[in-house]
Amino acid sequence: MPHSALRLLAIFLAACLVGVASGLFGVGGGVLLVPLLVLVFRFDQHLAQGTTLVALVPPTGLLAFMQYYRAHEVNLVVGLLVMPGIFLGGIAGSQLAQHLSPVRMRRAFAGFIFVLGIWQAVSALRH
Repeated sequence: MPHSALRLLAIFLAACLVGVASGLFGVGGGVLLVPLLVLVFRFDQHLAQGTTLVALVPPTGLLAFMQYYRAHEVNLVVGLLVMPGIFLGGIAGSQLAQHLSPVRMRRAFAGFIFVLGIWQAVSALRH
């Protein structure tokens, strides 16, 4: 599908909705934007994931962090301990992703999101 102005506008509007969800729920790229790019805009799984990282890591992460920090909703010690794990895990995960076919990548992603959704639903119903 070419990069028509209408398609780019639709992607921008979808990203705006994902931005709201990111600020509201703390999820965005992996959970919402990647599936939207793949299912609605017909991106290859790898391209959707790489594109999402460009958009979400620097601007959204920093802005969302600043809002939560101002509201005293950040545990800096835990965040600083989590950072190297995510850094190293991100490198390992991206290298692993390059060895999977787009179909296997999409299936693995779908399975991960499905299990995460079930876990979240069961946890929410318990409380």
